[in-house]
Amino acid sequence: MSVIGRCSLAHLKQVSGSTDDPFLKQHGLQPFASTQHWELLIQQPGFPPVDAVLLSFYSNKKVMVLRGEGQLPGVQISHDSVVDYVDQLLLYCAAEGLSDIHIQPQESGITVRGRIAGELSRLDVLPADFGQQIYSRIKVLANLDLTELRQPQDGRLSVRAENSRQHEFRLSCCPVIGGEKLVLRCLQPTQSITPLQQTGLLDAQYRWFAHCLSQPQGLILVTGPTGSGKTSTLYSAISQLDAERCNICSVEDPVEVPLPGCSQVMVNHKQGLTFASVLRALLRQDPDVMLIGEIRDSETAKIAVQAAQTGHLVLTSMHTNSCLDSLKRLQSLGINPLDIRSSLSLIVSQRLFPVPATAENKRQAVFEVVPWQEQAEKFIDLKTNTADLRRYLESLQLPDFSQALQNYIDAGQINRKEKERFTYDAD
Repeated sequence: MSVIGRCSLAHLKQVSGSTDDPFLKQHGLQPFASTQHWELLIQQPGFPPVDAVLLSFYSNKKVMVLRGEGQLPGVQISHDSVVDYVDQLLLYCAAEGLSDIHIQPQESGITVRGRIAGELSRLDVLPADFGQQIYSRIKVLANLDLTELRQPQDGRLSVRAENSRQHEFRLSCCPVIGGEKLVLRCLQPTQSITPLQQTGLLDAQYRWFAHCLSQPQGLILVTGPTGSGKTSTLYSAISQLDAERCNICSVEDPVEVPLPGCSQVMVNHKQGLTFASVLRALLRQDPDVMLIGEIRDSETAKIAVQAAQTGHLVLTSMHTNSCLDSLKRLQSLGINPLDIRSSLSLIVSQRLFPVPATAENKRQAVFEVVPWQEQAEKFIDLKTNTADLRRYLESLQLPDFSQALQNYIDAGQINRKEKERFTYDAD
């Protein structure tokens, strides 16, 4: 018995990946679900209907075929060639605007996931043997030791598209239960750094950001969770500065994009190059502007604050969920509230959201920009809340995060359902 139906492939949440079965390949079929008595197959567009008699030979179960309209979610890459699979996966990542690719062992095989607009989604599931070949191919491209399976390794690799454009990736390998997990970060090429005014900042937010960038000293914090675009915003801000007239230095882990006119140093713990040690060295290099990739510890935080107090413009990022959380984090790292008051210039919190399929960009950044004025000093008190922040921003004619998000929803650039993920807490 067989049943034929139609559905939109875009609404299917999980597909098991490519198949090596010759019959399924010939007819554009892909396994989707299976029970003791039923087999559910998806047929991709462009293939003629499959005769019910042929399906009865394929399986002794009852077979249901859904003839697809649109495109299957995830990547549809053949498992015939390891080399082609890796190249196509990396190019897909670059073309679709993914920030990261995760490849990890699970009971069902090797799972491939991608992060876009801050969210991970499954792209493919590889058979274990094929997945191990993928691991080897990626590590070869990154010049890593194939025999090292017990220690973490880091590297870089690239792939060239048909238009000769080269896409760079950072690779992290880490031993986990069941094997290794690989994470690839898609790096932004220098020529594609987005001008600050085009990052998604609303007009009033951009004016404050640009004003703080024009000051000779102060601390600018860019905050948000993993995959929210903090590094891209920092690069956009630095690229707006005149590198001919000021000495710009950076310490990063790692250096993701070469910045023209900027003296960039990459952290290397094996060589003794930590954030703190590099910062101390850079302060003897007569810097005007310092970019610190991320504040992770109290020593780095203290040096950054001291630099911002002594005639340097300091830009950095922190992994916190909001502007108010950043103040709590600085205090938890041992920064005196008086030093926060005297050094801080601007806090920027951001998120990335998926955009409707018809939009040109794959992701839309939404910001909350908090200038540090005298009235903002009350936020160092841990009892203040988001309602206080909203009133402060309204006095400066600035939106808070939920208002900025609503602006893009009303303009049709972000789906309305995304508002449910970020509610405004007005306690």
